[in-house]
Amino acid sequence: MKKVLLLAALMVVIGSSAFAGALINGDFSAGETGWTRWSAPWSNGISWGVTTGGPTPPEGTLSIAQGGQGSFGWYQTFNCPVGYYAIVNTLWKGDIGSAGWAEIMLFSVAPGTPAAAIVNKIDTGAAADIAFKKDSWGLNPPTAWSWQPAGLSPLPSGNGGMVVSQGTVVVAIKLGSVSGQPVSLSVDNVVACCVPEPASILALSMGLGAMLIRRRK
Repeated sequence: MKKVLLLAALMVVIGSSAFAGALINGDFSAGETGWTRWSAPWSNGISWGVTTGGPTPPEGTLSIAQGGQGSFGWYQTFNCPVGYYAIVNTLWKGDIGSAGWAEIMLFSVAPGTPAAAIVNKIDTGAAADIAFKKDSWGLNPPTAWSWQPAGLSPLPSGNGGMVVSQGTVVVAIKLGSVSGQPVSLSVDNVVACCVPEPASILALSMGLGAMLIRRRK
């Protein structure tokens, strides 16, 4: 119930100056602005792109070519008071083949943490740092799916939201595969922010509807 209330409140608080910083350019309307590319050193045949094939284009698309393999994606950071609650969701679509994985990660680091340390933490992929995940070994099937909220694919040992223990929140998008098959992952309307504990935002959450699908004019 706690996560339901937090997710319902997200679209209210994301535009409010009363709450902490939030992720920017989650709809990729400004290209990759705000996002930082990352990749594991063993990756090859990988590509990042901004495409227009989704229901509300543009969207960010990661892909691995035939014969390639790797683990890579984008990440973004924003500041958040310690003790606040960080939440994330997105729309995603993908095909991870017979030996792949797709993840939305959410964790916090100390302000000023070097980029290399953040990338290492993303690449390592501790379960507690993963909000949502699909893989080819039975987690949240199917391995090829059309547009849906990533929140429908929780990692049981992961987090769908977290109490911030350090002052910088990291949201990361990850696609990986070791099959040599072509795989891809598209994301759009990524939303994330940090808010006070639910008791202080319960009234704001009442009556909110679809939080991810927004109309572009």
